[in-house]
Amino acid sequence: MDSDWLELGAGFGMGLTMSNALGNSFINAIDARASMNALTIPQTRAEIQTLLDKLDVRLANGEISEETYRRVSAKWQ
Repeated sequence: MDSDWLELGAGFGMGLTMSNALGNSFINAIDARASMNALTIPQTRAEIQTLLDKLDVRLANGEISEETYRRVSAKWQ
């Protein structure tokens, strides 16, 4: 009898874990979509310069590689 309750408890735990995982992935997908919508393509010289300045900072902070820096920088210069 005790083992039946133990198995039932494990089943509920697994269901709860899966429910949380699915819920979190859904929320993360919504956050990612919102972030993508927030991205804009620079249109003016000032916006492009701001993008390049931010790129410099990301390289200095080690957030991107030099290869990525060169590729993106060349695209916008």
